[in-house]
Amino acid sequence: MNRKFKVAALSILIGTLVLFIGNGTSRLLAQDAGTGTNQATGGDAKAKPDGLVTDWLNDFEESEDWRAEATCPLGETKIRKYPGKPRPTKDGQPINENNEVGKEFADKTEPDENGIAHDNKYILGVKSYFMDRGFDRVEVFPPNEYIIRGKAKEVKLWVLGRKFRHTLYVKLRDYRGHIHKLKIGRLDFWGWREMSVIVPGWLPQSSNYAVMDKNLHFVSFFVECDKFEAPGPFYFYIDQFRIVTDLSEFTGDENIKDNW
Repeated sequence: MNRKFKVAALSILIGTLVLFIGNGTSRLLAQDAGTGTNQATGGDAKAKPDGLVTDWLNDFEESEDWRAEATCPLGETKIRKYPGKPRPTKDGQPINENNEVGKEFADKTEPDENGIAHDNKYILGVKSYFMDRGFDRVEVFPPNEYIIRGKAKEVKLWVLGRKFRHTLYVKLRDYRGHIHKLKIGRLDFWGWREMSVIVPGWLPQSSNYAVMDKNLHFVSFFVECDKFEAPGPFYFYIDQFRIVTDLSEFTGDENIKDNW
């Protein structure tokens, strides 16, 4: 009788211990699972771009709807979506986007601040004709004006020059409707070169004290004929159009704006 009682008591004790340990383990697993879920959620959530970022306006992979207009009535002016990518060189050797010698640009860029990787298979070619030296120009327009988010600091793009001394400009429109023409530089080089121009601080485009719609608009690129160049046909090519912009002033409540 005592033996049966001891066996029954031992069975009850073991069962209690099993239940206790099982509940504790389940509780720990639930806590670990909850922590893991929170960590995963935090890791997957994309942080909104803030501060100084490089914003892609066009990679020219879909550039069939751009157009070109020239002041010269002679020759032919048109654009072409041309297969290719920037192929800069250094000391006769190709270099890639990271300035590594002996390597060419990749067929796809690294993801940008928005997590988008841009293809690198096409460029935009422009063909025109210059006759009146120092006056003629060719202007290249997107299908519509691009709104530049944030406060623009610098305009950057890759250009393939043909050793002509013609000058490349970018045309921007401020929120008042005024046009600003910024000189990017001469195209008097042979091959690919990354060109840029700093957006001057006096150009009105944002407010330090109010959230208003004061973004710049990209209107066009244009090339002015050099007065010392011989007249004739002219080609140039562009790719990877980007804007270095500051988003630190645009991190408030975007739904409430001081424009009423």
